[in-house]
Amino acid sequence: MKHKTWFRLVLKAIGVLLIGFAASGVANLLANMGYLTMYGDPYVVTSVRMSNWIYWQLLSPHVGDLVQLGLGLYLLFGGRWIANLAIPSNRPYCPECGYDNSKATGKRCPECGVPIGSTEDTEANPESGDPSK
Repeated sequence: MKHKTWFRLVLKAIGVLLIGFAASGVANLLANMGYLTMYGDPYVVTSVRMSNWIYWQLLSPHVGDLVQLGLGLYLLFGGRWIANLAIPSNRPYCPECGYDNSKATGKRCPECGVPIGSTEDTEANPESGDPSK
């Protein structure tokens, strides 16, 4: 299994964990909002401004839960930006200088001249090896 594959699996597991931790807070928020919507506010406030204040008082303690839920969903269903930031794509990079050799046409790195490929290829084909030999 490639490093990026297992890293994405770990990110998905962390996403499930974050969703699990946030679930109780979000469920509590939804229950309170449903109660307030169905039965009205307990203080019988007639002002729209005061009613909005009560909704904000219900929402503000759960902002962290909502952010945690969003981050967990992002990690569960992708997390591409984090995975690409942590482990760059699986392009063939030069082991010496780090140049991207995905479009290289020869058997050497166009940047530094080091042979491209594994050491077995170099030993099997001496022409692609060190020119000093």
